[in-house]
Formats: sequence, C-alpha cells, structure tokens
Amino acid sequence: MQTSFSLCPNCDACPEVTIGEDSVTIGEPGNQVRLTSAEWNVLVDAARTGKLHRLIGPQEDVRACDCGCECC
Repeated sequence: MQTSFSLCPNCDACPEVTIGEDSVTIGEPGNQVRLTSAEWNVLVDAARTGKLHRLIGPQEDVRACDCGCECC
C-alpha cells in the first residue's frame, strides 16, 4: 500500500512525500530523494525524540512553502 501527501497543505503542485512498503520518496519529479525504510525510521525517530525541530520560531511568519501558488 502506498500513501502520499503534499508538503503544502493548500495545493497539489508542491513537493510530495510518498510512503511505500520499502521506501519513501520526497520531492517532485526531477528533484527527489528516496529513503529506505531504515533511513525513514531514523528520521521519524529523530523527530519524535526532539532531535529535529522547526527552523522558524512560533512568532515568525509561518509559510508552508515558496511554491508560487499563492496558497501559503
């Protein structure tokens, strides 16, 4: 089973995360990275344990992306 979602909550023109049985693809055609399930699990564990954090503070302008779709 495959699950996909856009990194921009307001459009489908932005990079996408596609989770398959044995890999995860992040990006858009021509500009993608493929993670093995083990690599994805390292990323998820780092987020869950607080080793990864947001890059902007809560008081700053939060934009989901710079996609140009004017949805963010």
